[in-house]
Amino acid sequence: MGVDRTGSGTMAMTFDYFMPVECTGSTLDEYLEEAWFRDGPMMSRYEMIYFREHVYSIVPIRVTLENFTFSKTQRKLIRKNKDFNVKIQPLEITDEKERMYAEHKGRFQSPNSPTTLKNYFLEEGNDESPFETWELQILDGNHLAAISFIDIGEESICSILALFDPKYSKQSLGITSMLFEIEYAQMSNKKYYYPGYVLDEDSVFDYKKRLNNLQYFSWNDFTWRAWKHIEEETTTNLLLRSKLDEVQKISEEITESEVDVVQNEAFFYNVWHNTFDVSGIVPSPLFLEWESPWFHQITIDYAFDHEMESYMFTLRHHQSDLAVSEDAMEIAHALKKCQMRIRNSAIIQQQNLYSLESQLLNEGIQTDLTKMFSNGNKFDGFIELAIEGRHLTMYISYYVEQKLFTLQASNDLRDITVDSFATARDCAKAISEWFYRKTLSLVL
Repeated sequence: MGVDRTGSGTMAMTFDYFMPVECTGSTLDEYLEEAWFRDGPMMSRYEMIYFREHVYSIVPIRVTLENFTFSKTQRKLIRKNKDFNVKIQPLEITDEKERMYAEHKGRFQSPNSPTTLKNYFLEEGNDESPFETWELQILDGNHLAAISFIDIGEESICSILALFDPKYSKQSLGITSMLFEIEYAQMSNKKYYYPGYVLDEDSVFDYKKRLNNLQYFSWNDFTWRAWKHIEEETTTNLLLRSKLDEVQKISEEITESEVDVVQNEAFFYNVWHNTFDVSGIVPSPLFLEWESPWFHQITIDYAFDHEMESYMFTLRHHQSDLAVSEDAMEIAHALKKCQMRIRNSAIIQQQNLYSLESQLLNEGIQTDLTKMFSNGNKFDGFIELAIEGRHLTMYISYYVEQKLFTLQASNDLRDITVDSFATARDCAKAISEWFYRKTLSLVL
């Protein structure tokens, strides 16, 4: 387990999951030790996440319970909520808890979360869970004000999910339930309490960072370390941002054009389904993008190159690599060269297509029957001329590198390449022959 799902030529990151058939207390301890956590009915561990339209690195955390004490603020919060009753029992799914889960799911904008609380804890079609899951209820009289769920191991307790009635938001019952879980773990003589993870930038999970005896999991060597030693700037997310920021600043200075950072949500779908080879998605959670006036999307990502055995910048046009380098300055100059090539090509293509339009007038084809447009999927011949014949549509490109016009004909069902021509005059003659054609047959 712990497979690198990003494939070759991408940043080496951990993204993995599995569906356990059974999970004893000691087995759960082992999973938690290796930074696995409950993700609905699955066990998952992944290094990065797309959350609320932003890419983060995940930092798994745990609390060492030996000699653990609450802070003054945490003790004050417990006293503030002392009038609530606390009840701990095995997991029991009810309509009331389902309603609380639906409200929670809406507040946290989690479209990919399980649709129901039952589906969160149980695989569809299976009423037996491999985990020993308990719930901690916070009751205002007989009313369920908040509830949290924990998995029980031999030496550890793992916090999974907390729900609360919004009417009690001033009581901070979400945080309070975490403190009650820790108290229960201490009373049960557990060694560790696992509250899930935090993120490497400011987020709604930062309240967990205020726990004493906190440790974090290092993705670099898969070990747990004291929180005081954390270097958040070394996370994959912040490393990527730092490297891309370096290229962005150089590029905007030497090219005087905007280069945007893209938070690549599509990366996370493709990393789980291992579909980069067919999706055409940039294989990085963050990348730079420059869009030309002719709709080319030129990207720069920073990732681990397995062949070079080092991290490299890659300048791409769709799935074609235009340049690869370790050096930010070098890749920025490669982008500038690419931009100049596109601009110069556009001038030459337009000149030749305007020349073709003049030739079409000589052949008796009016220019208002033509339309010039851009096809950013092509790196050469990307400016095209569309001509509506009586029955067919013709598409003409001028390829700068080959110095050729290419004529295609289409009937909306399929298209064929008619031929290539060295001069606008020859191309115009071919167009005039195809203008009245009813068929794509090449037989004259």
